[in-house]
This record gives sequence, structure tokens and C-alpha cells, in this order.
Amino acid sequence: MPDQKPSAPGLQDLLAIGAICGVMIGLGVFVGYLLDGVTGTGPLLTFVGLAFGILGAATGSYYVIRPYLASSGRGAPEK
Repeated sequence: MPDQKPSAPGLQDLLAIGAICGVMIGLGVFVGYLLDGVTGTGPLLTFVGLAFGILGAATGSYYVIRPYLASSGRGAPEK
């Protein structure tokens, strides 16, 4: 029997996306907040950290759902 991947992400994949988003955004804000305290730049680096966290969350989420996009013909091919 051929090994077929499901056409939609399962519970484990959805939990992974949620964890990735929470950790990346939280880490970005935390590092930005710490750097604001060291440099005295006010909330500037907190917002920069937030932006990097959102970018990291989007990238991580894409890598989790990429196999499902490829199976539907909309994403990058699997290796």
C-alpha cells in the first residue's frame, strides 16, 4: 500500500503551529524588551522584536504546512 500524506494538517500540526507562533512572538518581544532596558531606547526595540517574532512565526508556520500545500499543488515541492 502506498504511503499517502493526509490532505489537511492534523491536530499535532495545528498544535505545532500554535506553539511556534507563541514562542517566536514571545521570544522576540522578550529580547526586544531586554535590549530596550540595556540601551534605554524606550519601546522601539520591543516593537522591532515583535516584528522579528511575527516574521519567525510566519516562517515556522509555513514550514509546518508546506507539505500540505505541496500535495494540493500550491506550495513548494517536497524533497
